[in-house]
Amino acid sequence: MMRAQLDDIHRRGEPVAYLWASEETIYRQFGYGLASLSGEIDLPRTSTAFTQSFEARGVVRIVPEEEALIHFSTIHEQTRRQHPGMFSRGTDWWKLRLLMDSERRRAGGGVLNRALLTIDGEPRGYALYRINQSFESGATVGFLNVIEALGATPEATREIWRYLLDIDWVARVKASQLPVDHPLLLLLARPRTMKLRLIDGLWVRLVDVSRALAARTMAPGEPVVIEVADRFCPWNEGKYRIGEGSVERTDASPDLSLDVTALGSVYLGGFTFAQLAGAGMVVERQPTAVTRADRLFPRDRAPWCPEIF
Repeated sequence: MMRAQLDDIHRRGEPVAYLWASEETIYRQFGYGLASLSGEIDLPRTSTAFTQSFEARGVVRIVPEEEALIHFSTIHEQTRRQHPGMFSRGTDWWKLRLLMDSERRRAGGGVLNRALLTIDGEPRGYALYRINQSFESGATVGFLNVIEALGATPEATREIWRYLLDIDWVARVKASQLPVDHPLLLLLARPRTMKLRLIDGLWVRLVDVSRALAARTMAPGEPVVIEVADRFCPWNEGKYRIGEGSVERTDASPDLSLDVTALGSVYLGGFTFAQLAGAGMVVERQPTAVTRADRLFPRDRAPWCPEIF
């Protein structure tokens, strides 16, 4: 199956393949590298105070599905451009995967709440969440399940999360599929009380190494020659000279040697060549080659994909 898939992707001229692994041990043998991490949090509601006071901005209101479809998709598209690894969503994806509120989807929770944040009258953030109500000895032990919360700006992100953390009648706030650089860790006055679990997120496979690297932004710096091993897609094997704005095959001696899985891990910026070298996944053939390679591959934001697909 994987043979047919990657051959088909290659024939179509698509340079990169992405997936969310049902079992993380499967896909390295086919050239996929771990490219991003995903965070799950569980926060006591007694520990939701921010480290500093902010002037409240904006208005949050619960909106119907039709209005959510219009505004949420726009905010998501604005946010998507800020995070490597996020992809656009079509109308059917929104309706069937996110905004539909069937009994089957509730899994013991309440109705799906669709909250829209406007700042100065403009839509800037949203949240999808359910309240799982439960009581013991007259006290709530239920939790707020945040399905997705996005802000188009740092201010909007802060405000939509302040709204979620202030909701009554829950003992805990839970969320999953968060980026590893989410601002909550810095916003919370007591981040130690928040349970944080990291799992693998996106897995990336460079199907056409030359075209994939040419499509990636490279920073100014001294070029490096990498030697790529790829047993499953042998058309990728060889040496590549990489510089700002240029990628070409070469017969020059390599500065670095690595498997194509390692390239998948650095491609979106989730990991560095130095990290991979520390794990034995990159061999440095020339002094300072790892440092030079990391300079070429900028990573402004951690990659993130809030989807399981």
